[in-house]
Amino acid sequence: MKLDISLVPYGQISYLVPSLIKYFQESEGWTKGRASVDDIVRFALTGQMQLWVVFDPEDNDTIHGYVMTEIKQYPKSKMFVIQYCAMNPNHMQYVEEIMHDTADRFARDAGCAGIEFYGRPGWEPHVKKRGYTVKTVVFEKHFEVKS
Repeated sequence: MKLDISLVPYGQISYLVPSLIKYFQESEGWTKGRASVDDIVRFALTGQMQLWVVFDPEDNDTIHGYVMTEIKQYPKSKMFVIQYCAMNPNHMQYVEEIMHDTADRFARDAGCAGIEFYGRPGWEPHVKKRGYTVKTVVFEKHFEVKS
């Protein structure tokens, strides 16, 4: 299997949302209450973030996941930020190379100084071989909501 990734044109976002809901729900779970599926959809529909779809071009363009990115302007530079990413289990290996190449090219073309993202510790071996370094580790503690 060889997967591909493509930026979803603005006019196609609403058409693809139903096929991506299960992946948005997975991302919602990882946010621990910081963002909902509705928020993720809104980020795409308002243009605040860019929606990318992971698909199989040899299997009727079957969707296998998504990536949501944002170009974030800092006071002195801007960065290409990977905000959300979810796909079918064990499918990263089929899109990893082209995904990183596409992100690098898009970020450079947009005038970004680099790429940043938060991810699970398991991402480290995948990104270290592409020149990423661990600069910050985010530790989380979540409080139980009392009703």
